[in-house]
Amino acid sequence: MQRVGIMWRQFFYYFLIIIVTVPTLALFTSREIRRHHINQIETNLKHQAKLVEETLYQFLLDEDSDKINGVVNNIGKKIGTRITIIKPDGEVVGDSEKKPESMENHATRPEIAEALKGKFGKSIRFSATVKKNMLYIAIPVKQDNNLVGIIRTSLPLKEIERLISIINRRIFYWTLALIVFGILLNLMFSRAFAKPISEIVQSTKKIAEGDFTTRVSTKRKDELGELATALNWMTEELQRLFAEVTTEKEELATILSSMVEGVVVLDSDAKIVLTNDGFKSICGLPSSETIVGRHYWEVLRSTDFKQLIDEVRDRGKAEAFEIHIGDKIYLGNGTLTHEKGKKETVVVLHDITEIKRLNQMKSEFVASASHELRTPLTAIKGFVETLEEGVTGEKQHFLQIIKRHTDRMINLVSDLLLLSNLEAKERKLEIENIDLREIFSNVINIFKDKVKEKGLKVELVIPDEFPVIKGDSFFLEQVFINLLDNAIKYTQQGGVKIELFDSDRQIKIEISDTGIGIPKEHLSRIFERFYTVDKARSRELGGTGLGLSIVKHIVLAHNGKIDVESEPGKDSKFIITLPKT
Repeated sequence: MQRVGIMWRQFFYYFLIIIVTVPTLALFTSREIRRHHINQIETNLKHQAKLVEETLYQFLLDEDSDKINGVVNNIGKKIGTRITIIKPDGEVVGDSEKKPESMENHATRPEIAEALKGKFGKSIRFSATVKKNMLYIAIPVKQDNNLVGIIRTSLPLKEIERLISIINRRIFYWTLALIVFGILLNLMFSRAFAKPISEIVQSTKKIAEGDFTTRVSTKRKDELGELATALNWMTEELQRLFAEVTTEKEELATILSSMVEGVVVLDSDAKIVLTNDGFKSICGLPSSETIVGRHYWEVLRSTDFKQLIDEVRDRGKAEAFEIHIGDKIYLGNGTLTHEKGKKETVVVLHDITEIKRLNQMKSEFVASASHELRTPLTAIKGFVETLEEGVTGEKQHFLQIIKRHTDRMINLVSDLLLLSNLEAKERKLEIENIDLREIFSNVINIFKDKVKEKGLKVELVIPDEFPVIKGDSFFLEQVFINLLDNAIKYTQQGGVKIELFDSDRQIKIEISDTGIGIPKEHLSRIFERFYTVDKARSRELGGTGLGLSIVKHIVLAHNGKIDVESEPGKDSKFIITLPKT
């Protein structure tokens, strides 16, 4: 169906208004003119009837028909009006144009019937007597409220109808002229109205096609002029913004192409919408090959990568996801974006093969060194204990120092071996049902003497019906021992509070103390190996600097996470979140 332009639509609307209003106005004017003339004649006839009443009043009382008819004929000829005198019984006793005796009874005439009731009578109808359309006026003549006769005056409507016909013809001509003039004016107005709109439409189409140099030229000062000015301003802004976007797009393309990391963006159907040469290289494809529009599994078949994508779509984000592709290891980070109502998955892959190799070499070195150190340290400790039995005095003091440092070295080696095993995943978790209430009771019992010695209080808050969880009881116990040990070491007064919370899919464990707190700048590094906030105090208390690192590795091995909240001089709170299954 062909579209109707705004000019012809506007023209049609005004055309309807013209052809409806002008003829309606003409018809209304014609009727008003006719009504005005008839009312004027009616008034004249009424006045004439009153004058005739004054002349014939006595004759009507005397019922002198001959005199009445003579007077009526005389007056009717002089004033040019037909006069009829009717008795109360409807008999005609006088008429200025016909003989009364030849006329039938008029009691049923509409105007006479009204006058017989004592009212003013009026009627417009065809007269069978004179064969013309007539306007009749009838008034009652009374004596002491008694009806003595009726005077009727009438005039033919031929002259009025002729006059009205002339006026109607003139009205018709003027109406036709007004319609033609209105249509022409409407056409001119519609063209003038539609022309700037058409220019704006054409300019808008050019802008939509990417031509931002086009401008709308209009001298109108109305809303259309304002619209054209606004459109020109919008075009200038679009041109500027498009130039900025083009520049940014080129910069982004340059950055992406120069990145060693692999970058890929997937739409909601898992199709590639954006990528760089780094990702193509990971997939083993040449940089010239186009992979946009293809499903990611068509170019990269990796179970780890699929798990990363699923993780991002389920949770909206995924971090530090290890992906093995061939003999390479990548660290994947992904996030879910909502652009223009569309869900897109953005993934960045970092090659950490060399880092993993170095970490493995470091772990193997630490594990080998720890194994090699354990035997001589154990031997040294044994010889020191043997020497203690036969040494006294100052030599005994030196042996105590050697023994204390030997114990610290053995603890350090043990922690290094445990940490190396965790990082290398040599010791697999022995998953079983764990009752956390029982584990915490055992851990609290281990530190019972130390807590009593420092005058502290350890509080365990756990719901009566707390679910069992899946995990390695030995490793989790090491987590809680390390955290509780630290809390007691760095708390001088008050105590430690252990609180457990249960939710639908996970449990939360909070271990808080009233100790010295941790400065804000150290919070992000306390889980690093050998990192201590106060090295002197840590050595004094016998710390190795590996406890929290071991805690973090065990929690991560259970697919959980650990956070810390602390303020210097106030308290510290370690928050562990573990899945139920």
